Amino acid sequence: MRLKAFNMVEITIVFCLLLTTVILCIPTIFNNSKEAKIISDWKRNFAETQSNFEVFNVSDKDKLEAICRSNVENKEEEIFKIISPYINVDLNKNTKNLKTYHYKFKNGAQVPMQSLAFTRLFAYQENGDIVGFKWIDCNCSATKPCATVLFDMNGIEKPNRIGKDIFGIYLYRNQIEAFGSKLSNRELERDCNSHSSGMNCSEYFLRGGKF
Repeated sequence: MRLKAFNMVEITIVFCLLLTTVILCIPTIFNNSKEAKIISDWKRNFAETQSNFEVFNVSDKDKLEAICRSNVENKEEEIFKIISPYINVDLNKNTKNLKTYHYKFKNGAQVPMQSLAFTRLFAYQENGDIVGFKWIDCNCSATKPCATVLFDMNGIEKPNRIGKDIFGIYLYRNQIEAFGSKLSNRELERDCNSHSSGMNCSEYFLRGGKF
């Protein structure tokens, strides 16, 4: 018994189905690769900042405390100038296009002004990523944060969402911690989802959490 060979119509149909499948899969593969790079960059950035902050505590901590004791009106900007080298910020880079930079929570909600994640002070890192800085309180401690630092790991490119391409840390007196560092793994996994603010994704991905 001879096997019936495929005719051209059948071959064309099979080819079209395979091509359609590949085309449909490309966006998912691309997004997964892009997200993986963002998470990888965030882990690297956090490790570098953690190491740099140890140097800051030895080298420039006294300058920060001097500003806190002074009568300088805009303490936030002056403190940012001192801290900027330790978070790889290039203050010489033009920030004109950051005037319209806008970011949201992971679920699409606006970040309210009273939130610790809200700031209007932005600058570029040396690699083109964006840093947001918010000075909270000079009367900070080992448990009460002094400042918030946000890192947008793909610059002005969207989505500009906390927990997707933006991650954050709290600066304390003698250490830094990612948002959500006080939570358990189970709490982080539950909170880092599309319906949440995305704040706790900062620690979730550092611990190896998946998309």
